[in-house]
Amino acid sequence: MKKSNNTKTVQENEPNKGKKPDQDKKSELNSDEWKDKYLRALADYRNLERRVSEKAAEVKKFANKDFILKLLPIIDDLETAAKLLPDKGLELILNKFINLLQEENVEKVDCLDRKFDPTFMECVSVTPGKPDNQVIGQIRPAYMMNNQVLRPAQVIVNRKAGH
Repeated sequence: MKKSNNTKTVQENEPNKGKKPDQDKKSELNSDEWKDKYLRALADYRNLERRVSEKAAEVKKFANKDFILKLLPIIDDLETAAKLLPDKGLELILNKFINLLQEENVEKVDCLDRKFDPTFMECVSVTPGKPDNQVIGQIRPAYMMNNQVLRPAQVIVNRKAGH
């Protein structure tokens, strides 16, 4: 009986002795496959986290866009009123609105005496004259928010005769 105990001990110390070499390779391959799948899943998850974070930042950046678009016609009217009826109180209110827009990264773009640029200008009228494609009148200004067009300018553009 002593012999059989010794034999058992030897077999317990050599666990791979009873297995085939092909099984070791298969389990090693299987382990590598799982490791590869885990690393890919981890990379996918990290990419998803990054994209969600970027999207949240983008949404936050333009969260007030619709509200600001509703304010712009009011600001246009206040500017027109300030030109027609100069008044200190009206100018103070207008300046508060302008400061509010600046806090939200909204900037007014004056287009007068510039070349016509369709990326942030909308031509509402054309008059013959020189220089060609020059903005000679501005109906309403353009506004940019975080370097994107919030509202295009409405402009009057010079055109050479025959164009």
